[in-house]
Amino acid sequence: MRTAASVNPEPPELTYGTFNGFAYMPAMPGIAYRVLFRLVGTQEPGGRCLVTEDDLADALEVHRSLVGRGLQALIHARLVFRQTKGVYLLNPMISGGRSVTEHLEAIGSLDPEDRLDVDDYQERYDAAVERAKLEKEAKRLGRKSANSAAGVEKAGSVGKADVLPLSAARRRPRRKPSR
Repeated sequence: MRTAASVNPEPPELTYGTFNGFAYMPAMPGIAYRVLFRLVGTQEPGGRCLVTEDDLADALEVHRSLVGRGLQALIHARLVFRQTKGVYLLNPMISGGRSVTEHLEAIGSLDPEDRLDVDDYQERYDAAVERAKLEKEAKRLGRKSANSAAGVEKAGSVGKADVLPLSAARRRPRRKPSR
């Protein structure tokens, strides 16, 4: 009797993974877990994932913004690292490899900050989320103050003759559309 193994004796590319990093998962939004499991299922050896947010959104049947939110949570948790647009790298503690040696070398070369098996993992994740929230707020406030400064500068450069009172502007006839 012929089995699938006798027909195709080559092992699959991913032959080994410890996946014990899943024991340390932080409390993240639900979409983050769905995105993570999709990435784990589509990874290349070494944890490299070639997939866009649009592809993930289509596969998970959710809006692209939800996928982005899930990816951000995974990045804050150091479970996924973004290399470039559409190229993500799974943390070696949850990725697969071609051999035990390759996998253990990848884990051994991890920066201590990227390890998942630490006691304060949830606190690290919460701190990363808080930092990102503060950076986003500072960026928003920076844009707001830059916009208001530009508005003041613009208003200062306009002469009094160029400014119409609101009542006069409302009385002006509307322009007829051209045909």
